Amino acid sequence: IWYLEKVVINDESFFVPETNIVEYAEFFDNSMETQSSCNFLWSDLEYSLDNTNFSMINFGLTLDGCTSDDVEIDEEIAEFQKSYLVDFFNYPSSDFNNPFTYEITEESSTLKKLTITNTNDDQAVYYSETLSTNDVNGFGSVQLYPNPSVSLFSVESQLVLQQIRVYNELGQVVLEFFPNASKTSYDISILAKGIYFVELSSSEGKKTLKKLIKN
Repeated sequence: IWYLEKVVINDESFFVPETNIVEYAEFFDNSMETQSSCNFLWSDLEYSLDNTNFSMINFGLTLDGCTSDDVEIDEEIAEFQKSYLVDFFNYPSSDFNNPFTYEITEESSTLKKLTITNTNDDQAVYYSETLSTNDVNGFGSVQLYPNPSVSLFSVESQLVLQQIRVYNELGQVVLEFFPNASKTSYDISILAKGIYFVELSSSEGKKTLKKLIKN
């Protein structure tokens, strides 16, 4: 399962809205399923012989969750769904934007990134973990704040932290901190504006990764 972070349409990035609904894509030997808000798009797939790309050959869209009286799709979510389902995948056209090339890269010791590119050079970017405050790998609830941050950020964690590493989008370590009782905030003022990934290591040897935006 790959968790969607953003889509890039005509060089403009559209990030997943901050909702309670996890956006994801799941790939099988010859099919895929992806969720965007309350919509589920599924398709049969044909992979190339060298496994560098795939084509969508059939599709279906489940809208049941969007017709419920207690589900309200706001403007931000609707705009993102258009970018993802319509602009990127070309739904509801049966032509899609085939073929889709894909690449999997190691972002850190705990994170992989999946980048899928369509024939228009638009991209969908997924990660192997949810970059949220949810419990990941038994680490416990974690929160980074303020996020976005201009110069300093703090961490709320149920576990005792031993090490904090900050990675850029290329997977390079750009900052490293060693928390202690007197250190409650961490200076990132030297970093350029952009998206970073904060790897938290506990004294018990557990690790988790969170997204941090630097303004």
